[in-house]
Amino acid sequence: MKRSTNLFILVILIGAAIAVTAYLWPVKETKPDKDRPLMKEITTSSKTKFAKGVVKSLDEAEISSKVVGLIRGIKAAENESVEKGQSLVILDDREARAQSKEAEASWAKAKANYEKAAIDYERYERLYKRDAITLNELQDSETKLKLLKGEYNEAEARLEYARAMLQNYTLTSPIKGIVTRKYLEVGEITKQGTPVLLVANPEALRIKAELDETDVGGVFDGQKVEVLVDAFPGRIFKGFVEKISKDVKRKAVRTFDPVNWMDINSQEITIMLDSFEGLKIGMTVDVKFLY
Repeated sequence: MKRSTNLFILVILIGAAIAVTAYLWPVKETKPDKDRPLMKEITTSSKTKFAKGVVKSLDEAEISSKVVGLIRGIKAAENESVEKGQSLVILDDREARAQSKEAEASWAKAKANYEKAAIDYERYERLYKRDAITLNELQDSETKLKLLKGEYNEAEARLEYARAMLQNYTLTSPIKGIVTRKYLEVGEITKQGTPVLLVANPEALRIKAELDETDVGGVFDGQKVEVLVDAFPGRIFKGFVEKISKDVKRKAVRTFDPVNWMDINSQEITIMLDSFEGLKIGMTVDVKFLY
């Protein structure tokens, strides 16, 4: 009985010693792995959105023809400044010029006939008042005057049309800016509505970025952005979201990865930068949306 009691006491003492040792033993602090971000960092980075974009002008105009014609001259090269109303493209207008001269000759003849008929009618009126001619003769003169007046009006309308058509063979710039693109060259044929040049105002620049339609929900007007440009390594252009297009369309800004733009719909995001210094129309950029 005494031996059992001693054994029981020994077991209790050993258990107590183990418990005290476990309590007092120093626990090694686990340090985070520098190569693995914390969960909070992962959550934050997963919200970051990126998009490809291009520098564009809000004020640009395509110089296109209203007629079919051979391009005989282009008076401005790419990146050259042009003024509003400046002649930029000259089309072969020989046929149109000949038609204009023919219309002018017809108009001059119709004008002379009408003016002579008007003088004759005034003379016939005086003669009729003196009973020198009959009423039928006066009425015939009046009928002739009305007929020649109609011919004169038609000739004048044809002349105005011919002159207007002739002006279509000289294409002018509707805005002040720079030529950013040349679609056709001298010697090529332009069709109605086919652009020859693109002119843009360099003072109205914006970034036009394309964001996958599934990511647009996290972007809002006024959101801060950072823009990187390959031509300026290490430089960050800061700006904000100015407008989010409601239209969904296929991607237009292509990257080197075809999967990035094929079969993916996107929405256009217009971005205003604090400064566009150094940026040129047509440059591609990378946009980071900040949260």
